[in-house]
Amino acid sequence: MQFQLDRDGAQSLAEQICKSIEARILDGTYGPGERLPSTRQLAHEIGVSRSTVSEAFDMLMAEGLILGVTGSGTFVNSLRYLEQRRILPKNATPIAELPAAPRSVVNALSWGPTLDYFPFAVWQRIGTEQAARVRELMNEGDPAGFAPLRMQIAGYLKSRRGIVCHPDQIIVTSGMTQGLDLVARTLLRSGDIALMEDPAELRVRTTLTLAGARVQALPVDDEGLRIEPASPQFRLVHLSPVRQFPSGVILSDAREQAIRRHVEANGAHIVEMDNTALLPEPRAPIFADQSSRDRTIYLSTLSWTMFRSLRIGYIVAEPAMINRLIATRAAMDFRPPLIEQYMLEQFMREGHLEHYIDRMRAVLSVRRQSLVGSWPAGLPAGVSLSPEPGGLGHMLTLPDGTDVERLLRQAAARGLEPRDISSWFADPARRALLLGFAYAGEFTTIRGMRDLADILGS
Repeated sequence: MQFQLDRDGAQSLAEQICKSIEARILDGTYGPGERLPSTRQLAHEIGVSRSTVSEAFDMLMAEGLILGVTGSGTFVNSLRYLEQRRILPKNATPIAELPAAPRSVVNALSWGPTLDYFPFAVWQRIGTEQAARVRELMNEGDPAGFAPLRMQIAGYLKSRRGIVCHPDQIIVTSGMTQGLDLVARTLLRSGDIALMEDPAELRVRTTLTLAGARVQALPVDDEGLRIEPASPQFRLVHLSPVRQFPSGVILSDAREQAIRRHVEANGAHIVEMDNTALLPEPRAPIFADQSSRDRTIYLSTLSWTMFRSLRIGYIVAEPAMINRLIATRAAMDFRPPLIEQYMLEQFMREGHLEHYIDRMRAVLSVRRQSLVGSWPAGLPAGVSLSPEPGGLGHMLTLPDGTDVERLLRQAAARGLEPRDISSWFADPARRALLLGFAYAGEFTTIRGMRDLADILGS
């Protein structure tokens, strides 16, 4: 790959690399399914650090343009999302030609956890202490994950999420997507039917499709997922019932019972995703209780709780399922990263995670209110903000067919960074944004919401 980088420019090197690869994907230079060079190889070819290339890849993954397959590499997305991204208005200004937002400004409405209150000094101290165990870190490690860390996670789940499980019922993963990939490869065979929510994060569909499944997206309304339209003999249903991501809808009791009946009748499994740890009013997981544990696999991550580059998530399941998952994992990637597991175990053991969650729930309660409370009335028909949060953001529904690319360019010019999630819907005409409330402070968010409302009203 040849890149022309402006090392003194306003854009970071990672952003320039990201935009260069994005342009080649959208113009067809890199075709769907094509494998990209490794971060190490690309860093050597360009003459930058590996972390810079990794940051660029993270940006591309966040946009759904590429996806990482554990043990295989990084590939160009093969779904219709790429075709949608190629359809730009004829008069659209390329992103690379837009004026960059001032580097000193924190972009409002960006989705993801904040680092404003993270105890960096504690994390650095723990990293220094654990690095001294370099000989241990050279071992292969347990494919289920570091045993003391699994013990800490079990304690955390009992005290914070109301899930009672043994550490042997936990597998440490490299994030929630890898957890789903592991489950899908274990449970599904080519042609099996897998159900998911509509809307839902694009990588859910991608992961299930790569496992060979025929994916059916089921509509989510005010009561959550409607299971009745499901194809017969489905093998798996993936959902986020506590607060649906991204709509924030809470699954009703009636829908919960309907899902349980259909799953039992089909001998299928529920994959329950949970990303609500930092929300001010947490609710216990719905399906991952003792009564339905034999049919439920629980997925969560600490990346959305602490910081996004921490690639540690976990799976909770019954012992028989755990054994199957470990066998699959040993065949595809034998072990999770050890140094981060050791650090996280100490961080949790010393009580820092519990303290951080308590602090952040208070902070995010105020930040979320700054987003919701500053949303004005009287906006155009078809524009609506979800009343409940989905993860660390609220979904903004736009009229079908809205020129989102143009809207995002206008937003970027004002230092706003909402996330386009239109491709998360099965209907290609649907349009929506995800507005984050955690990343920026209250005043930045209030100003950002007013600017966004001004753009939408113009």
